[in-house]
Amino acid sequence: MADHTVNLTEGDIGRHLVQLSVPMFLGSSAMIVASMIDTIYVGWIGAPELAAVSFAFPLMIAMVTIATGLGIGAASISARAMGAGDMRRVSRVSTDALLLCTVLVMGCCVVAYVFMEPLVALLGAEDDVFDLTVAYMEVWIWGLPLFSIPMVATGMMRAVGNARAPAVLLAAGAGLQVIIAPALIFGIPGINEGIGLQGVAWAFGASRLLIFFITMVLMLRMGLLLTDSPAFSERMESWREVLKIGVPSMVSNLVGPVSLAVTIALLARHGDAVVAGFGVASRIEMLATMLIGAVAGSTGPFAGQNWGAGLPERIYRAQSLAYRFSHAWAVLAALLLFLFGRAIVGLITDDPGVIEASYLFLIIVTVTYGFMGVGQVASATFIALGKPIQPLVLSVGRMIVVYIPLALLLEQLMGYVGIFLATAVCNVLLGIAGFFWIRAFLGTQTARLKRPVAYDENAPKSMETFAQEF
Repeated sequence: MADHTVNLTEGDIGRHLVQLSVPMFLGSSAMIVASMIDTIYVGWIGAPELAAVSFAFPLMIAMVTIATGLGIGAASISARAMGAGDMRRVSRVSTDALLLCTVLVMGCCVVAYVFMEPLVALLGAEDDVFDLTVAYMEVWIWGLPLFSIPMVATGMMRAVGNARAPAVLLAAGAGLQVIIAPALIFGIPGINEGIGLQGVAWAFGASRLLIFFITMVLMLRMGLLLTDSPAFSERMESWREVLKIGVPSMVSNLVGPVSLAVTIALLARHGDAVVAGFGVASRIEMLATMLIGAVAGSTGPFAGQNWGAGLPERIYRAQSLAYRFSHAWAVLAALLLFLFGRAIVGLITDDPGVIEASYLFLIIVTVTYGFMGVGQVASATFIALGKPIQPLVLSVGRMIVVYIPLALLLEQLMGYVGIFLATAVCNVLLGIAGFFWIRAFLGTQTARLKRPVAYDENAPKSMETFAQEF
């Protein structure tokens, strides 16, 4: 396994973050670009189909969140185990997490398929858009296991410091999806007729089948997938540990889709064009924030390994670098989208209402992406240290305590623009809260260690240094 892992507890911190972030960024960007291209394909079909995908989006994210939570739990345990030098434990947790993912995801797919129409109705879709959304999701959902299991596997690869293999797998899957989709959506003259929106869902599943098998082979070669059958009690203990972190992480990650569903329900009162515009803007936002997300994500395995090795001072320094980058990138993204946002949306649709709604969201929310990144770094660090409750509190508090009341109030005052403004305010508050909480937690935990900690000069200790970093 040694040839496929990276020790993050020694060496230059910035170099480690770059080596983790860049492949993660490239892999994630490939997926997001593929999603954007799919959105362009759907936009060519028509506005109702575009609205259907927008209505389906929260449900899709909610289903993927199950695998994401399990992957987060397994990766957190494995990163700390690797930092402590226990490679056998890394392999055991990885194997058991993949089996657990298979059982849970398949079960959820069956339940979601049976109750698909009530679920879509809850999202607010009506008439033809309702029928399109149901038909799309009834196909898409069966490709989910082929997507989810490799997702957990690639999380384990990153936990042991290998970011390149996950990037290649993500990019390959996204590339296949983009290549296959047009033939299924629009058809090939003289060969087959296109099946419209369902073609996007079929392309998703077909492209992930090959990636699934390649991922399993790589896991075996890396020593992360064991073929022995452990005692039942040992497997149950692994599942318990993974779920201890994974379940709160699932709930925390589900807050996003629930918040998205609430947003869409609110926006639905302002017409399909606004919903479609928000759907387009959401995908552009994914593209604009993927590098921030990659940097924040890289702090997870880094923090886990260094905490397992008893090196908290390296975590402080990594956080400082990630915070600064997040704010710098947010400023650049805000400027670019302010100047070219309308043109970018215009590549997807020529509907004036959709373009206007998308652009307003982008110019209001983009400037707060730096604070979003700070919150993501704080959450990733908490989880890496085996503390998933704090990110859950931050996520739930953001939605229930701040977002929903604020969105309802501002909608009355400003229309749908007020809903977008509520999102921006929440990003700022989440970043500030996460910043202070993780610093306080690390300070308290570090004080309990026997070894002295050499705090980095960039680690904030006061409101003055907080202001400087922000």
